[in-house]
Amino acid sequence: ARCDGPFGLPSISLTMSLSQPSLGLDLTNLPQWLRTNDRGSSLVQIGAWAGAYYAVHRLTYALSKVAAPPGTIVGASDLDAPQPKYAGASLRKVAAARVASFAHALGSFGWSLDLVRTRWPALRALAARRGLSGRTLFGAAALPSLAYDAQNDFSARACLCHSLGYFVQELLHVLLHEPDPIFVAHHIAYLLATAPIAASDRGWPLIGVATLLAEATNPLQLAWELARAFGFSHIYERLSLPFTVAFATCRGVLMPLAFADILVGVYSRPPPGAPRPMKSATAIFVVGMGASILWLSQLVR
Repeated sequence: ARCDGPFGLPSISLTMSLSQPSLGLDLTNLPQWLRTNDRGSSLVQIGAWAGAYYAVHRLTYALSKVAAPPGTIVGASDLDAPQPKYAGASLRKVAAARVASFAHALGSFGWSLDLVRTRWPALRALAARRGLSGRTLFGAAALPSLAYDAQNDFSARACLCHSLGYFVQELLHVLLHEPDPIFVAHHIAYLLATAPIAASDRGWPLIGVATLLAEATNPLQLAWELARAFGFSHIYERLSLPFTVAFATCRGVLMPLAFADILVGVYSRPPPGAPRPMKSATAIFVVGMGASILWLSQLVR
Protein backbone atom coordinates (compact mmCIF):
# COMPACT_ATOMS: atom_id res chain seq x y z
CA ALA A 1 0.00 0.00 0.00
CA ARG A 2 1.10 3.63 -0.53
CA CYS A 3 0.35 6.32 2.06
CA ASP A 4 0.46 9.98 0.98
CA GLY A 5 2.19 12.18 3.54
CA PRO A 6 0.97 15.56 4.79
CA PHE A 7 1.40 18.68 2.59
CA GLY A 8 1.90 16.48 -0.48
CA LEU A 9 5.11 14.95 0.87
CA PRO A 10 6.53 11.94 -1.01
CA SER A 11 4.52 8.82 -0.39
CA ILE A 12 5.76 6.04 1.84
CA SER A 13 5.63 2.56 0.43
CA LEU A 14 4.45 -0.02 2.95
CA THR A 15 4.93 -3.68 2.16
CA MET A 16 3.49 -6.23 4.55
CA SER A 17 3.93 -9.97 4.58
CA LEU A 18 3.38 -12.69 7.14
CA SER A 19 7.07 -13.49 7.21
CA GLN A 20 8.75 -10.05 7.18
CA PRO A 21 6.97 -6.69 7.36
CA SER A 22 8.99 -3.78 5.98
CA LEU A 23 8.65 0.00 5.79
CA GLY A 24 10.60 1.97 3.21
CA LEU A 25 10.72 5.60 1.97
CA ASP A 26 11.29 5.96 -1.75
CA LEU A 27 13.70 8.92 -2.12
CA THR A 28 14.62 8.37 -5.76
CA ASN A 29 12.05 10.91 -6.94
CA LEU A 30 12.79 13.49 -4.23
CA PRO A 31 14.60 16.02 -6.53
CA GLN A 32 11.72 15.92 -9.01
CA TRP A 33 9.17 16.20 -6.19
CA LEU A 34 10.95 19.29 -4.81
CA ARG A 35 10.67 20.98 -8.20
CA THR A 36 7.02 20.13 -8.80
CA ASN A 37 5.52 20.66 -5.31
CA ASP A 38 6.36 24.29 -4.65
CA ARG A 39 4.70 24.84 -1.29
CA GLY A 40 5.63 21.49 0.20
CA SER A 41 9.17 21.97 -1.08
CA SER A 42 9.31 25.42 0.51
CA LEU A 43 8.41 24.02 3.94
CA VAL A 44 11.14 21.39 3.63
CA GLN A 45 13.74 23.95 2.54
CA ILE A 46 12.83 26.46 5.27
CA GLY A 47 13.11 23.74 7.90
CA ALA A 48 16.41 22.51 6.48
CA TRP A 49 17.97 25.97 6.44
CA ALA A 50 16.67 26.75 9.93
CA GLY A 51 18.29 23.55 11.18
CA ALA A 52 21.53 24.30 9.35
CA TYR A 53 21.88 27.78 10.81
CA TYR A 54 20.92 26.54 14.26
CA ALA A 55 23.70 23.94 13.92
CA VAL A 56 26.19 26.69 12.97
CA HIS A 57 25.06 28.69 16.00
CA ARG A 58 25.35 25.79 18.46
CA LEU A 59 28.63 24.50 17.00
CA THR A 60 30.18 27.96 17.33
CA TYR A 61 28.97 28.20 20.91
CA ALA A 62 30.40 24.76 21.77
CA LEU A 63 33.75 25.47 20.12
CA SER A 64 34.00 28.80 21.95
CA LYS A 65 33.83 26.93 25.26
CA VAL A 66 36.75 24.76 24.17
CA ALA A 67 38.83 27.71 22.96
CA ALA A 68 37.84 30.02 25.83
CA PRO A 69 36.49 28.15 28.91
CA PRO A 70 33.85 29.83 31.09
CA GLY A 71 35.27 32.74 33.04
CA THR A 72 37.68 33.75 30.27
CA ILE A 73 38.24 37.48 29.77
CA VAL A 74 38.48 38.52 26.13
CA GLY A 75 39.43 42.09 25.45
CA ALA A 76 37.83 43.94 28.34
CA SER A 77 34.85 41.63 28.76
CA ASP A 78 33.88 38.43 30.54
CA LEU A 79 32.46 36.14 27.85
CA ASP A 80 29.76 34.78 30.16
CA ALA A 81 28.71 37.90 32.05
CA PRO A 82 25.22 39.28 31.28
CA GLN A 83 25.33 42.28 28.95
CA PRO A 84 22.65 44.95 29.51
CA LYS A 85 23.02 46.16 25.90
CA TYR A 86 21.93 42.70 24.72
CA ALA A 87 19.04 42.28 27.16
CA GLY A 88 21.19 40.25 29.56
CA ALA A 89 22.61 37.79 27.02
CA SER A 90 26.28 36.91 27.40
CA LEU A 91 28.84 37.90 24.78
CA ARG A 92 29.43 34.21 24.12
CA LYS A 93 25.79 33.72 23.10
CA VAL A 94 25.73 36.95 21.13
CA ALA A 95 28.94 36.10 19.26
CA ALA A 96 27.69 32.61 18.36
CA ALA A 97 24.48 34.09 16.97
CA ARG A 98 26.45 36.68 14.99
CA VAL A 99 28.59 33.98 13.38
CA ALA A 100 25.39 32.44 11.99
CA SER A 101 24.32 35.92 10.92
CA PHE A 102 27.65 36.43 9.16
CA ALA A 103 27.24 33.14 7.27
CA HIS A 104 23.71 34.09 6.24
CA ALA A 105 24.78 37.57 5.14
CA LEU A 106 27.45 36.16 2.82
CA GLY A 107 25.18 33.42 1.49
CA SER A 108 22.08 35.54 0.91
CA PHE A 109 24.07 38.39 -0.63
CA GLY A 110 25.86 36.08 -3.05
CA TRP A 111 22.68 34.17 -3.94
CA SER A 112 20.63 37.33 -4.47
CA LEU A 113 23.41 38.95 -6.48
CA ASP A 114 23.60 35.93 -8.78
CA LEU A 115 19.82 35.88 -9.31
CA VAL A 116 19.55 39.61 -10.00
CA ARG A 117 22.67 39.71 -12.18
CA THR A 118 21.75 36.75 -14.38
CA ARG A 119 18.12 37.81 -14.81
CA TRP A 120 18.64 41.56 -15.04
CA PRO A 121 18.22 41.75 -18.87
CA ALA A 122 14.97 39.76 -18.74
CA LEU A 123 13.59 41.83 -15.84
CA ARG A 124 14.48 45.06 -17.65
CA ALA A 125 12.94 43.88 -20.92
CA LEU A 126 9.71 42.83 -19.19
CA ALA A 127 9.41 46.21 -17.46
CA ALA A 128 10.01 48.02 -20.75
CA ARG A 129 7.14 46.17 -22.44
CA ARG A 130 4.61 47.47 -19.91
CA GLY A 131 2.73 50.73 -19.94
CA LEU A 132 4.55 52.12 -16.92
CA SER A 133 7.84 52.12 -18.80
CA GLY A 134 6.86 55.49 -20.26
CA ARG A 135 7.01 57.17 -16.86
CA THR A 136 10.35 58.87 -16.33
CA LEU A 137 12.29 60.20 -13.38
CA PHE A 138 13.40 63.80 -14.05
CA GLY A 139 13.00 63.11 -17.75
CA ALA A 140 15.81 60.56 -17.72
CA ALA A 141 15.34 56.98 -16.56
CA ALA A 142 12.22 54.96 -17.27
CA LEU A 143 10.42 53.64 -14.20
CA PRO A 144 10.09 50.99 -13.00
CA SER A 145 13.51 49.77 -14.13
CA LEU A 146 12.72 46.13 -13.28
CA ALA A 147 9.68 43.85 -13.38
CA TYR A 148 9.38 43.22 -9.65
CA ASP A 149 6.43 40.86 -10.09
CA ALA A 150 8.38 38.33 -12.14
CA GLN A 151 7.48 34.67 -11.80
CA ASN A 152 8.82 32.77 -8.79
CA ASP A 153 10.68 29.84 -10.31
CA PHE A 154 12.36 27.08 -8.31
CA SER A 155 15.72 28.84 -7.90
CA ALA A 156 14.20 32.16 -6.87
CA ARG A 157 11.86 30.54 -4.34
CA ALA A 158 14.77 28.51 -2.94
CA CYS A 159 16.67 31.75 -2.31
CA LEU A 160 13.69 33.15 -0.38
CA CYS A 161 13.37 29.92 1.63
CA HIS A 162 17.05 30.15 2.56
CA SER A 163 16.55 33.51 4.28
CA LEU A 164 13.21 32.50 5.78
CA GLY A 165 14.87 29.50 7.41
CA TYR A 166 17.61 31.68 8.86
CA PHE A 167 15.16 34.24 10.24
CA VAL A 168 12.95 31.56 11.82
CA GLN A 169 15.81 30.20 13.93
CA GLU A 170 17.23 33.66 14.58
CA LEU A 171 13.87 34.90 15.82
CA LEU A 172 13.74 32.02 18.29
CA HIS A 173 17.20 32.97 19.55
CA VAL A 174 16.23 36.61 19.89
CA LEU A 175 13.03 35.82 21.78
CA LEU A 176 14.89 33.55 24.20
CA HIS A 177 18.15 35.45 24.68
CA GLU A 178 18.05 38.98 23.18
CA PRO A 179 14.43 40.16 23.44
CA ASP A 180 15.10 43.67 22.20
CA PRO A 181 11.76 45.02 20.88
CA ILE A 182 13.25 46.57 17.75
CA PHE A 183 15.25 43.42 16.98
CA VAL A 184 12.16 41.24 17.44
CA ALA A 185 10.02 43.57 15.31
CA HIS A 186 12.62 43.55 12.53
CA HIS A 187 12.66 39.76 12.33
CA ILE A 188 8.87 39.42 12.46
CA ALA A 189 8.51 42.08 9.78
CA TYR A 190 10.89 40.24 7.47
CA LEU A 191 8.97 36.98 7.90
CA LEU A 192 5.61 38.71 7.33
CA ALA A 193 6.91 40.38 4.17
CA THR A 194 8.79 37.48 2.63
CA ALA A 195 6.73 34.39 3.51
CA PRO A 196 3.61 35.44 1.51
CA ILE A 197 5.74 36.15 -1.56
CA ALA A 198 7.56 32.82 -1.23
CA ALA A 199 4.16 31.12 -1.04
CA SER A 200 2.77 33.03 -4.04
CA ASP A 201 3.59 32.84 -7.73
CA ARG A 202 5.29 36.21 -8.21
CA GLY A 203 7.46 38.85 -6.59
CA TRP A 204 10.93 37.43 -5.95
CA PRO A 205 12.79 40.44 -7.48
CA LEU A 206 11.32 42.72 -4.79
CA ILE A 207 12.84 40.55 -2.05
CA GLY A 208 15.99 39.88 -4.05
CA VAL A 209 16.86 43.54 -4.58
CA ALA A 210 16.03 44.44 -0.96
CA THR A 211 18.13 41.54 0.35
CA LEU A 212 21.04 42.43 -1.91
CA LEU A 213 21.22 45.99 -0.58
CA ALA A 214 20.47 45.07 3.04
CA GLU A 215 23.05 42.28 3.29
CA ALA A 216 25.82 44.09 1.41
CA THR A 217 26.99 45.85 4.57
CA ASN A 218 26.07 43.20 7.15
CA PRO A 219 29.43 41.36 7.35
CA LEU A 220 31.20 44.65 8.00
CA GLN A 221 28.48 45.70 10.45
CA LEU A 222 28.78 42.44 12.41
CA ALA A 223 32.57 42.74 12.66
CA TRP A 224 32.21 46.38 13.77
CA GLU A 225 29.55 45.48 16.35
CA LEU A 226 31.54 42.62 17.89
CA ALA A 227 34.76 44.64 17.99
CA ARG A 228 32.94 47.29 20.00
CA ALA A 229 31.23 44.72 22.25
CA PHE A 230 34.50 42.95 23.10
CA GLY A 231 36.36 46.20 23.72
CA PHE A 232 38.74 45.91 20.75
CA SER A 233 38.83 49.68 20.30
CA HIS A 234 41.62 49.70 17.69
CA ILE A 235 39.66 47.33 15.40
CA TYR A 236 36.41 49.18 16.06
CA GLU A 237 37.98 52.53 15.16
CA ARG A 238 39.50 51.17 11.95
CA LEU A 239 36.17 49.69 10.87
CA SER A 240 34.05 52.71 11.79
CA LEU A 241 34.81 54.85 8.74
CA PRO A 242 34.43 52.16 6.03
CA PHE A 243 31.32 50.82 7.72
CA THR A 244 29.76 54.28 8.02
CA VAL A 245 30.45 55.03 4.35
CA ALA A 246 29.15 51.63 3.19
CA PHE A 247 26.04 51.78 5.39
CA ALA A 248 25.22 55.36 4.38
CA THR A 249 25.67 54.51 0.70
CA CYS A 250 23.58 51.32 0.74
CA ARG A 251 20.89 52.25 3.27
CA GLY A 252 20.84 56.01 2.77
CA VAL A 253 21.21 56.30 -1.02
CA LEU A 254 20.86 53.05 -2.98
CA MET A 255 18.05 51.50 -0.95
CA PRO A 256 15.76 54.59 -1.02
CA LEU A 257 16.34 54.84 -4.79
CA ALA A 258 15.53 51.17 -5.23
CA PHE A 259 12.38 51.45 -3.15
CA ALA A 260 11.27 54.52 -5.09
CA ASP A 261 11.48 52.35 -8.20
CA ILE A 262 9.68 49.50 -6.42
CA LEU A 263 6.90 51.83 -5.24
CA VAL A 264 6.27 52.94 -8.82
CA GLY A 265 6.27 49.35 -10.04
CA VAL A 266 3.99 48.06 -7.27
CA TYR A 267 1.51 50.87 -6.66
CA SER A 268 1.21 52.47 -10.12
CA ARG A 269 0.24 49.42 -12.14
CA PRO A 270 -3.10 49.52 -13.92
CA PRO A 271 -5.92 47.30 -12.57
CA PRO A 272 -5.86 44.72 -11.14
CA GLY A 273 -2.50 46.04 -9.97
CA ALA A 274 0.34 44.19 -8.28
CA PRO A 275 -0.39 41.12 -6.16
CA ARG A 276 -1.41 41.94 -2.59
CA PRO A 277 1.64 40.22 -1.00
CA MET A 278 3.91 42.57 -2.95
CA LYS A 279 2.04 45.65 -1.74
CA SER A 280 2.21 44.60 1.90
CA ALA A 281 5.87 43.55 1.59
CA THR A 282 6.81 46.93 0.12
CA ALA A 283 5.12 48.80 2.96
CA ILE A 284 6.77 46.58 5.58
CA PHE A 285 10.24 47.01 4.06
CA VAL A 286 9.93 50.78 3.91
CA VAL A 287 9.12 50.82 7.63
CA GLY A 288 11.91 48.31 8.20
CA MET A 289 14.51 50.64 6.72
CA GLY A 290 13.73 53.15 9.43
CA ALA A 291 13.70 50.49 12.14
CA SER A 292 17.12 49.15 11.13
CA ILE A 293 18.62 52.62 11.36
CA LEU A 294 17.02 53.10 14.78
CA TRP A 295 18.39 49.76 16.00
CA LEU A 296 21.87 50.64 14.76
CA SER A 297 21.74 53.96 16.60
CA GLN A 298 21.21 52.03 19.85
CA LEU A 299 24.42 50.06 19.26
CA VAL A 300 26.42 53.23 18.77
CA ARG A 301 25.37 54.66 22.13
